[in-house]
Amino acid sequence: MGLELKPEKTRLTHTFKDELSEDGKAGFDFLGHHIQQYPARQHRSSLSTHGEILGFNTLIIPNKKSSKAHQEEIGRIIKKHRSSPQSALIRDLNPVIRGWTSFYTNSDAKTVGELSKQDDLIYLKLRRWAKRRCGNINAGHRLYWHTIGGDNWAFSTREEGVNPIRLLKHSEFEFSSTDYVKVKGDKSPYDGDLVVRIEAARESGRLKDSPGKRSNASVHFLGA
Repeated sequence: MGLELKPEKTRLTHTFKDELSEDGKAGFDFLGHHIQQYPARQHRSSLSTHGEILGFNTLIIPNKKSSKAHQEEIGRIIKKHRSSPQSALIRDLNPVIRGWTSFYTNSDAKTVGELSKQDDLIYLKLRRWAKRRCGNINAGHRLYWHTIGGDNWAFSTREEGVNPIRLLKHSEFEFSSTDYVKVKGDKSPYDGDLVVRIEAARESGRLKDSPGKRSNASVHFLGA
């Protein structure tokens, strides 16, 4: 096919040991993720005859570029709504937060504290937004942060007789890099049991249909 690798975009790397990577850095970035292996804890791994830990853990997390770009987009939205109602700001932020977290659902972002870090960074931006509007942060906290359920620091509206509009938090989403069902190598879309697997995924909650859009699309696909 004449496939060639561009040297400036190619690096040889080891996922575990820095010294085995050509640039001295283990791990690699792929489609917004950073994949790297780390030594397992001493009491959770076998040891070599020299006492070296043999086990390792593989972590898949958002890469630095993606995390930075996400915060930059959040910052642009907040800046755009300097004089807007709080509800307008929340309505613009929530789809961005939901979209970013959904993209990294099958990762270890929650395990390594990346989600809490994202929430903290957004809070600092909103804190400046509130202080600018109220003159001091104490008044801003009273006006823009409220208790909803078990969350005492919910950035939300508070209007009598109206359900509050609440800002989503990254940390409230479920994340796991191992929560998936591996498809066997000998399986095919045409072997007749794809519909069964889809229905099983629906029942287990791993697959959710859009409201009003559940259809027999899978059946049509099998008959194509």
